[in-house]
Amino acid sequence: MTSSALTAGRRGLDTLGKVIKQWITHLLSIEVEIEALTEATDVNLIWYVGLDAEATTIGDALWNDDELDQAARERIIGLYRLTFRDSEIVLDKARGEPIYLILAMTPDRMLRMKPQNLVTGLPIAHFEAVS
Repeated sequence: MTSSALTAGRRGLDTLGKVIKQWITHLLSIEVEIEALTEATDVNLIWYVGLDAEATTIGDALWNDDELDQAARERIIGLYRLTFRDSEIVLDKARGEPIYLILAMTPDRMLRMKPQNLVTGLPIAHFEAVS
């Protein structure tokens, strides 16, 4: 997949969102909906998962209401809104709220996605593990 395929509004981001959805369902037996966003305005950032180290740094800045510089904004490759089909498995703090997934590249334009962040970063209170 070329980097242009991961530009907002392109099929690559939608396809990656579908892969992330399948991965969560496979590993955690949790049904989610994932929507690729072209921009995030007026987002109530209750919970987010950085899908790589750069995205986590950007998410932390947003979480702390820090201003993102243009270079940081340009490094964001993908932004997704995740919702759980069963809100009962979600931690109280995030229940009923969308979870945002952020994917970003390094300043040298490398993408190092860490899908394991989904397993450790989602606000799951309890679930039945896949046997």
